[in-house]
Formats: sequence, structure tokens, C-alpha cells
Amino acid sequence: MIQLMIWNSSDLERAKPASSSSLISRTPSGTTPRKSSGLMGRFSQLLSFDMEEPRSLPTEEQLAAHQLTRETIQSCHIDSIFSESKFLQAESLLQLVKSLILTASRLSKGTGPVDDEGASVFCLELLIAITLNNRDRIMLIWQEVYEHISNVVQSTIMPCTLVEKAVFGLLRICQRLLPYKENLTDELLKSLQLILKLDARVADAYCEQITQEVMRLVKANATHIRSHVGWRTITSLLSITARHPEASETGFETLAFIMSDGAHLLPSNYVFCVDAARQFAESRLGDVDRSVSALDMMAGSVVCLARWSSEAQIAVGQEAAMKLSRDIGEMWLRMVQGLRKVCLDHREEVRNHAIVMLQRSLVGVDMIHLPIALWFQCFDLVIFTLLDDLLDISLESSPKNYWKMEETLVLAMKLMAKAFLQQLQDLSQQPSFCRLWLGVLNRMERYMKVKFRGKRSEKIHELVPELLKNILLVMKTTGVLKPSDDIGGDSFWQLTWLHVKNICPPLQSEVFQDHELEQMQAKNMKSGVPAPDETLTVPSSERTV
Repeated sequence: MIQLMIWNSSDLERAKPASSSSLISRTPSGTTPRKSSGLMGRFSQLLSFDMEEPRSLPTEEQLAAHQLTRETIQSCHIDSIFSESKFLQAESLLQLVKSLILTASRLSKGTGPVDDEGASVFCLELLIAITLNNRDRIMLIWQEVYEHISNVVQSTIMPCTLVEKAVFGLLRICQRLLPYKENLTDELLKSLQLILKLDARVADAYCEQITQEVMRLVKANATHIRSHVGWRTITSLLSITARHPEASETGFETLAFIMSDGAHLLPSNYVFCVDAARQFAESRLGDVDRSVSALDMMAGSVVCLARWSSEAQIAVGQEAAMKLSRDIGEMWLRMVQGLRKVCLDHREEVRNHAIVMLQRSLVGVDMIHLPIALWFQCFDLVIFTLLDDLLDISLESSPKNYWKMEETLVLAMKLMAKAFLQQLQDLSQQPSFCRLWLGVLNRMERYMKVKFRGKRSEKIHELVPELLKNILLVMKTTGVLKPSDDIGGDSFWQLTWLHVKNICPPLQSEVFQDHELEQMQAKNMKSGVPAPDETLTVPSSERTV
């Protein structure tokens, strides 16, 4: 029937030429053109078989046949098939959808008498209208509808009306059906991944409008989106906007709606949202304030991790709590790794704020039950790596590209010292503590040697000994650093002072008074252990961390 409506005017219309706008209604010469709007208006135009102005007038027989066909079709009230499709039998509905898709497919391939994008658009609009009218039977037709939209999206390489209708029709379907079809939420949101497959030129042309529709979808349906799959699609669409001039503002507003105050953060979307926030923090399209806000959202998400961790301890058994604790730990590690990347930003305000937010995320996690092994990972992957990267930038990059790196190095050194002291008691109980401690000393030693424009940094030369002295005093007070220690073997004490002497020689006498050193020396001589001031050869494997 659909093909008949679109194509079977050939016998009646031979005198009328094919055109690129066959759905625009025109009457024979001598009458005033009439234009209809809306889907049913376009449907009436289609039934009339009106074309462009003919080059030659049809014969009286052709006009009569045309009029008879028109009246016959109109008397059948075919438009009610579409407007009242929800009353069709299941098989009839499915066949109607398939017929529309087949017709549109032939039109797009140019295999029918009418080769017109307008006709393909019309079929697509009918298809979307039928889908929306049959939300209670969506499973019956969804696969067919989705595949047709997918074909349109993936076969179009330039912006055009057809792909525009396909993309925004798909978004409209998701917006309308998400509140009513919880069992289809993942399937509907997964379908939006088609937008990610758009040709770059097409995506760029519609990115701003797409983002606006995604924002409407999220604000209206955030509570209905629960799964990993659904949120991955949403955050992928938002991440793309971070570097799009027209869409980035709306994209960030949507992400802020999800993340601010943990409003809609879930274990299923946490990593995705944090990664999207990092991309906005790194983007230079917005001003510095937006990058700072993105960093605030990343660090502020720790509150959610703490809440989930506390809830897990109460709500689930010990085994499940341990698994959830590991999962939360991995989320936290991903978040601080993201912050570390922004700490290398060219913009001074952004990288310094990133370091401050990273420090807050490291020392403000008392409520999160993080496995101790994760802290060793954090020092290796985040803290030590950050200090090494910043030092390399200071030594190798032009000051024109990185302004005021001295202040950044100061902040990074304070971060390492605070994180180390925060976890000292737990870390010191582990076999790998000696290696970790040498890593801290190694970074302090290297930072003491850094120069800016050929001159040493007075700020760093004042800061590092002060931080190191504070750490040593705490280690002494807590019993972590003592002559008779067992941490890392008998060499821990000597290894410590070997590095300290390279950083600030007077510190040993400032931390341990003379009488304490004398007592230590006497004890060591009895046990055969080298005295503190004796030379000790350190294995090369333990010198550099």
C-alpha cells in the first residue's frame, strides 16, 4: 500500500516530470498552490500525487484518472492507519513498519520512480510517529526501527534533512519512552551510540542541538538511568562536547547536573563522569573558571565514595563489603589519576588548583576503607609520577610554555609529604615500606638540585629540609625510625641518613640529640651494627626508586 501511494502514479503522471521536491503540493496551471504543514498535512500531499509544474498539460483522460484515484484513496481514510496505528493487530503493525522501511530503502537507493530525499524523510517521520504511538508494543517493532535509523546514520557523510530527522527522531523516542519502559532503558540508551558513529562533518553540524537534547533527556530521566551501559553512552556524548565550541557549555551544564553534590553519581557512572570532568578541565574552550569547576567536581566526588563505603559496611556481609571496598578503591584511584593528568596543564591556575584538589582527595579519605596495597599503587602511579613529570617539565620545557613552575613544584612537594604522613602508620607496617620511603627521599634529593634560569630555587631549598625534618620527627615519635628498627632489615636506619645527608646534613643532629646518638652508637657496637656516622654501601637496587 505504501509503495502504491508513492509510486503508482506513473500511469497518471507521465506528463509530469520527476523533481527533487515531490512532496510539495502543487495544482495544475491556473490555480494557487496550497501548502500543508505537519505530518498529516504532508501525508495529504503524498496522496494527491502533486508534483512540480508540468512542462506540458496532462490530457483530460489523465486528469480524470488522477482525480478518481485521488478520491478513491482519500475515501479509504488511509491516514487513519498511521494516526490510529496503536489499534492495529500486531502482525498488521509489523507489516506496516516493514513496508515503510522497504519503501524508504528503495527511495534512498534510487530504485523506484521517485528518487527524492523528501519522500525518504516522510517515511522516516511516519516510522517515528508510529513508534511513539505504540510505546506499549515497542518490543514488536523496535529492532526494525532501530536498524533503519542505523542505516541512515551510518550511510550519510554530509549533513542533510534525512540524517537530521533520524538523529533527533531517535533522541525523541528515547526521551518519550525512558520514563515508561524501565526494561528497555539500556536498549534505548545503547541506541544513542549511533550518534557517536556519525561522520565527523555531520556530527559537527548538529553537535550543539544534539547536546541540548541530551541535556533534556538527562534532566528528565536521570533517576531512570542506572546501568553501566546507559551511563557510558550518556557520558561519551558529553565528553565529545568538551572540545566543541558551540556545544561545550551545554555539555558541561549537563555533567554538572549529574555530579554536583553527588546528585546523580552512582557506582555505575562514577568513573565515566570523572573522566568526562577531566576532559572539561583540560579543555581550553571554556575559561579557567570552568576548568576549576570541573576539578572541584572531581575532588568533591570523594564524598560519594565515602558514603558508599559506609553504607557497604552496614548493608552487606563481610565478603561483599570487601569486594565493594576494592571497587570503591579502584574508583578512587581512577579519580586521583585523572587529577594527576590535569596537574601537568600549561595553565598555571589550572595545574596548581589540580594539585590542591589532588591533595584534598589524598588526605581526606578517612571515611573510605582503602586497601593498604592501593596506597602503594597510588604513590607509584600518582604521587611519584607527578613529581617526576613536573620536574622533567621544569628542566626541559620553555618557561614561555609553563609559567611559574617553581610554585607548582612547591605544591607538589607539600602534597607528597602530607600524603606520606597521613598514611605513615599503616604504610610502615608493610614489607615494601623501605622502598616507598626511599622513593620519598629520592624525590626530595632531586628537587633540591633543580634550578630556574641557572639559579637554585630558594623556596624549594627552604621547604624541602623543613618538610623532611617534620617527617623525621614524626617517624621518630611514632617509633618508625629508630636504631633498633626491623623495617626493611638492619639497613633502614643507615639508608635513611645516607639520603638525608645528601639533602640536608645537619638534620640528623637536629632530630636526634647527642645523647640519643651516643646511646645508639653504644648499642650498635655491641650488636656489630655500623654506627650512624660510618660509611655504608647501599645496593644500587635500593638507591633509586
